[in-house]
Amino acid sequence: MKTNNYNKNLFSSNSMKLFFMLCLYFLSVLIIYSITSILNINNILGLIEIISLIIPILYIHKVIHNKKHLYIIIFIFLALTVFLPFMATKTYDLTVDGNTYHKTAIAFIKNGWNPIHDSAKNFQKTNSNVVAIDSNSRLDLWVEHYPKATWIIGAVMYNLTGNIESGKCITIIISIMLSIIVYNILRKIINKKWSLFISILSVLNPIVLSQLFSYYLDGIMGICFLIELLLLFNVNPMEKKQNKNIWISLAAIVAIFSNLKFTGLMCSGIIAAIFYFYWIFKYHKDENFFKNFKKITYLFVLIYFIAILLVGSNSYVKNLVDHHNPLYPLIGKDKVDIVTKMQPKDFGELNGIEKFTYALFSKTENTTYEMLKPKFKYPFKIYNSEIEEINLPDVRIGGFGPLFTLSLIISIILFIPSLIILIIKDKDKLKYVIITILSIIISMIMTGEAWWARYVPYFYFVTIGTLLLTIYISRYINKKYLNYAKYILIIPLIINIYLFIDTNNQQLKSFKIINNDLNEMKYAKNLTISTEKESYGYQYVLKDKGINYKFVKELDSNDVIYKYQWRIQVKK
Repeated sequence: MKTNNYNKNLFSSNSMKLFFMLCLYFLSVLIIYSITSILNINNILGLIEIISLIIPILYIHKVIHNKKHLYIIIFIFLALTVFLPFMATKTYDLTVDGNTYHKTAIAFIKNGWNPIHDSAKNFQKTNSNVVAIDSNSRLDLWVEHYPKATWIIGAVMYNLTGNIESGKCITIIISIMLSIIVYNILRKIINKKWSLFISILSVLNPIVLSQLFSYYLDGIMGICFLIELLLLFNVNPMEKKQNKNIWISLAAIVAIFSNLKFTGLMCSGIIAAIFYFYWIFKYHKDENFFKNFKKITYLFVLIYFIAILLVGSNSYVKNLVDHHNPLYPLIGKDKVDIVTKMQPKDFGELNGIEKFTYALFSKTENTTYEMLKPKFKYPFKIYNSEIEEINLPDVRIGGFGPLFTLSLIISIILFIPSLIILIIKDKDKLKYVIITILSIIISMIMTGEAWWARYVPYFYFVTIGTLLLTIYISRYINKKYLNYAKYILIIPLIINIYLFIDTNNQQLKSFKIINNDLNEMKYAKNLTISTEKESYGYQYVLKDKGINYKFVKELDSNDVIYKYQWRIQVKK
């Protein structure tokens, strides 16, 4: 493989300028909304959207002087932040979580709820635009206390389009951001073809693909995990003048990452801590160490101040004030257990490693508490039942797909000799491997439920990282078997990804049917609907489409004319 001399500044390419614009957009939305919420200024989501779009455009005007390039980048930026939300309205989140607390929270924020100064239950009493939560429901527990980054961004997009489904496009936007930064970084070390290939594979995470048309957050978690790693790899703590673009981008990613889920804050902090202590270990003997490291420390403090105390003011700070526990209600003496009833009953007798092993080497299936241990299978075998399960966003067992375990086994076999070659030929690059592995392993241990694939979406990068390592060391060993080994790993990866993509194609077909049904419902009189318990999100879909309906708790199955994944039934 030829050595690549692509040594320009990380943000010198037009694609990375687009990446930075998207970071500015997300950071602006979150900061402006958080400040106005603290000041109790509400119902200005439209203004927040306008300001958040203008800031990145002003930036790009200053750094690009070629008019053609300028207009192209602005067009792509607006296509992703303005037009893509409208396209997302043609797809439907049919999941339980999406139609319970995710859409409920987004709708509340869009309609003026201030999560810092008002409770969800109190707000719904004074606002007729939202669907009232049942008085016996605990749904407000999650709406009020969970981190809200994607809910805030989703509410801004909902305000723009008038359709609650629009905010789901956040996953696609952040996926594009990941592919951009992976490609630009890899172009420094491997050729263009492989850089493009790895950047695409990095985005095609099975967790991302299974949650693409939903408001689930785990796929975004995995993306933020890798972006934070890549940005920090490009920080030189001994530079007197730090790259502002890197730290602003870090602020945006950390603000999103830390305010997706409570575990997002933990994983983000683990990555930052690993880099921080690595830098101390490496540079502590440098004569300018103390002076330069004070600046790095201040930057980290500023970033996590923004993420936790400002953007997290509506969750971490409010939880601390109200319950003396920033992670309420998932941690602490009054915590709510949301995992035990989701795992196979026999898992209660196993330790974390045993659970992880069972989940990894078993058939892909959505087991419940009533079921016993999962069923082991040959890693190269694919069952029809597995293909039927992978369209679910939260598959309990084998959640990375039917062939992921085979890819992982091949990765481990390739990783050991590849690592030895790297140590012998290019020991300086060993830090990238060690820091990445430490970040993944420590995050998995601290998460505590690594058996559930969606809780550890970043584990997928073990296979992609091994492929990258094998490609990189081929510059030192020109052996045919090494080339063959790369493709032996690529084949099951591609097949596994294809299975997920194919199920997404099937979902797209079902969305066309739902669109047709909704168009028919607009002209129906005396329409009656019933949904699964607490699935209020479906009612927002009907409201946004201008459909008049009456809600009842149950319908006679003989009267049902439309039925969507058994969670919403319609009677005419």
